[in-house]
Amino acid sequence: MTVQTHSILIVDDNPELAKSLGKLLAEHNYRVETASRCSDALRKLRRNLYDIVVCDIDMPGMNGLDLLEKIRQDGRAQEVILMTGFMEQEHFVRAIRLGASDFINKPVEIQHLLKSIEIITARLIDRRNKVNVFNSFEQAEFSCVIDPQMYSAAGVTKILNPILQKNLELPHDTLSDLLTCTDEMLQNAFIHGILELTDEERLSEHDQLCELIRRKLLQPEIVGRRMRFSMWMEKEKEAIAICVEDDGPGFDYESWLKRLRADDNLSMEAHGRGLAMLYFLSDHLEFGNGGRKVMMLRKLQPRRNAQA
Repeated sequence: MTVQTHSILIVDDNPELAKSLGKLLAEHNYRVETASRCSDALRKLRRNLYDIVVCDIDMPGMNGLDLLEKIRQDGRAQEVILMTGFMEQEHFVRAIRLGASDFINKPVEIQHLLKSIEIITARLIDRRNKVNVFNSFEQAEFSCVIDPQMYSAAGVTKILNPILQKNLELPHDTLSDLLTCTDEMLQNAFIHGILELTDEERLSEHDQLCELIRRKLLQPEIVGRRMRFSMWMEKEKEAIAICVEDDGPGFDYESWLKRLRADDNLSMEAHGRGLAMLYFLSDHLEFGNGGRKVMMLRKLQPRRNAQA
C-alpha cells in the first residue's frame, strides 16, 4: 500500500467532530491537523502548507466562506472542501466564485469525504507534470452531440474536468465557473429547449417529474431533438468559449437581457438561476438562432468585473 503524504487541515467548531474526522483520515495515512475557529485556521495556513482544507461553512465569527475568501486574498490556490448542513443560494454562488473544491453534506459520510480527497490529491499530483495546451496549439476544441434520451448519462463535465485540469493551469474559481456554466447551459437546453417544461411542471415532486420527463422523451416531436455542445480555447484571446444549442422552440432572449441589464441587484429568483448565473460568471454572453443557441466567453486572466 502506498503511503499518503498529503496534509489536511480540518476546521470545525465542534471539536468532537473534528477529532473524529481527523482520526478516520489518519487511518488512511493522511497527516491531519485541526482548528476550532477560522481565525486559528487562517494563522495556521499562513505558517504552514496544507494540501487540503476541510472546513464547515456555519462557524461563529469568521465563517467557512470568509476563510476561503481570505485564502484567495492571500493569493493562494488552496484546495478547500466545504461542509454544510444546508446550502443557501447566495452561499452556493459565493462558494463557486471563490473556487471551493467540493461540498460535503453534514452529517458527513466518510466515504464521500474520502472520495473527494482522493480526487483532489490526484489532481495535485497531476499538476506537477501539467503542460499548458496553449503552448502547443493556437486553438483547441471539444464538441459533441447529445441524444436527450442519454442526457443523464452523458456526463459532459466529467469529461471536461480532467481535460481542463491536465492541460490548463486554471485558477480554482475559473475552473469551477466553467464547469458550473456547462451544467447550467446543458440543463437549460434539456429542460426548456428539448422538453419545454412549464414552471409548474418543473416544480413537480421528484417521482412525478421523472415520470413526466420519461413520457416527454417518448413524444415523436421530441425524440428527434438533439443538444449540441462545444468548447474551444483560443490562444490569442486567452479565453475559453462554451456553446450549447438545442432543437427546441427558443425564447425571447433580447427581452430577458434587457431586463437583466436594467436590474442593479442581480436576482436569480427574478431572472432564473441558470441564466442569471451565466450572465454573472461570463465575460461575454450572447444568444443566437432565436434563443436556441447560447455562447459564453470566459477570459483566463484575472477578472475585473462581470458583464459590462
